[in-house]
Amino acid sequence: MHLRSILAVLTVTIILTTAGCEANPSLNSIAVTPSTAALSAVGQTAQLTATGTYVHGSHPETTQNITNGAQWTSITPSVATVSSMGVVTAVATGTTTITASMNGSTGVLSGTATVTVSTNGLVSIAIIPPSSPVPVLTSPGETSQFVAIGTFSGTPSTLDLTNQVTWVSSDVGVATINSAGLATAGIVSGTTTITAIYPVTPAAGVATIAGSSSLEVLTGGTGGQLPTLAVFNVGQGMGTVTSSPVGINCTPATSGSGCTGNFPLNTVVTLTATSGANSQLGGWSSNCVTTPVNSPAATCTITMSTNAAGQPANEAVGAIFNLNP
Repeated sequence: MHLRSILAVLTVTIILTTAGCEANPSLNSIAVTPSTAALSAVGQTAQLTATGTYVHGSHPETTQNITNGAQWTSITPSVATVSSMGVVTAVATGTTTITASMNGSTGVLSGTATVTVSTNGLVSIAIIPPSSPVPVLTSPGETSQFVAIGTFSGTPSTLDLTNQVTWVSSDVGVATINSAGLATAGIVSGTTTITAIYPVTPAAGVATIAGSSSLEVLTGGTGGQLPTLAVFNVGQGMGTVTSSPVGINCTPATSGSGCTGNFPLNTVVTLTATSGANSQLGGWSSNCVTTPVNSPAATCTITMSTNAAGQPANEAVGAIFNLNP
């Protein structure tokens, strides 16, 4: 066979082999799983997954996990938010639609899931540190961390709500407080009431619940030499919390009212919890870091530091002990 004939045959073969095949697969649809999810407590999370279906000419369809590449949105973020990785977090009672979107063969394609949130009967909010004894800051710019702990009628019975409430200071001249519960002393001596209100955006028919504490500022002081760490036992159970380095030793008899220790700046303090009789560790307040994050691990760590003004950043940590089911 002549070379020209051989080339012609090869050309036809290549054309027939590639006929109907596009250069790249095209996204044709998106499905979100699970399509429905129910969260029973504020702060509870659920992982959603986005799966894309791709077409490639006459070839069979293929699917691919596109969770990390999709754009996630919540139609009602006051009910539940969603992260860029598809993790949904409950905020307040209600129902919202979660959407995963991405550019496809016919424009922007999307898939949805319906998320329903129940606050599971929030009964009360406790603030730590509490009003007795009243926490004291001794110079402008010094800070104190407040933590909001919610008690529920269902499971989980106790949950950290610090980042899910509205924080209010009754006298911003004495001290201000930010959305994360960090209070900063002002230039006026006196006492202010610190209040946490839930939910941030009330749903129809849902009453707000609040908890409060007090904070005293003495502007004539010189400021603390070392940051203070206060540990509180919260929940209906009991347990013991100790620290490394040594400084915290909260027994069931003392930890309900809090126990404190002073540690040098930049010290990484490891707190260890041991559950008491008929109790189990439900977790820690969110400012105490666990591995994995927000898990009911036996230990957590917190770093003693100064704030932007160079003043001690006093910390309060809640160890949540629940009764055994």
